Amino acid sequence: MSIVPISPLEYGRLRDAIRERFGIYFDDGKQFLLQSRLQSRLPKVRATTFEEYAQYLQASPDREREWDELACVLSNNETYFFRERAQLDVLASEVLDEALKSGGRLRVWSSACSTGEEPYTISMMLAETHRISPASLTINATDLSPRALEKAKTAFYRELSFRATPVEMVQRYFRPFEGGFFINDEIKRLVSFSRINLLDAAAVAAMGVHDAIFCRNVLIYFDKPTQKRVVEAFAKALRPGGYLFLGHAESIMRITDLYEPVVTPKAIYYRRK
Repeated sequence: MSIVPISPLEYGRLRDAIRERFGIYFDDGKQFLLQSRLQSRLPKVRATTFEEYAQYLQASPDREREWDELACVLSNNETYFFRERAQLDVLASEVLDEALKSGGRLRVWSSACSTGEEPYTISMMLAETHRISPASLTINATDLSPRALEKAKTAFYRELSFRATPVEMVQRYFRPFEGGFFINDEIKRLVSFSRINLLDAAAVAAMGVHDAIFCRNVLIYFDKPTQKRVVEAFAKALRPGGYLFLGHAESIMRITDLYEPVVTPKAIYYRRK
């Protein structure tokens, strides 16, 4: 496939449209990255230039279908089981303790679940405690990418997803199948998947109130105003004192005053005030 050039004007138009729709921000130094991500989509919609592609996204009767495809192209689905384990330990101890003391129900939201490793890990961690029944547990899992969600729902994973998984957890909660593993039904049933755009405040509100929200390694793709918009929407989806878990390279200290940081030797997370 020949490389289609992208002009500064075309880049700016597409970058702004993507930011408005998904919140994902490409700065001036990422023109080649966006160009390479979008290159494969041009022939799919019979566009010969990026200007034609921008027009398609704006005016075509099939534009919503293409936006769905674009969500898959732009999403970074790099993840694996038991990623950043220290935060998961907090969920299975402190967060669960508080939930059991205040009524016995626990609601957790994996807000950018990608291909499902994070919410299934949450399910396994809580199952390991033997302290909460499935009837008292809600694990919601959402993502922007339809393709990632479809993979998550199959619950089938290959070796790369297990690079931080204890052997005993694989033996306990997975069954081998043709070069990979299916997660056991008892764990799979605990997770409910749906699609959401985190910029849609009404959709975030419709998720209900949770004890903990995981949004790890997502804010780094947003600019500061979008980060503020998202985490303040999360505050409305958390009970007072509820927990927000971000990626280790992410911070909201100078973005909003709705949370207070909790710093431990192994993990940093946030509590809703």
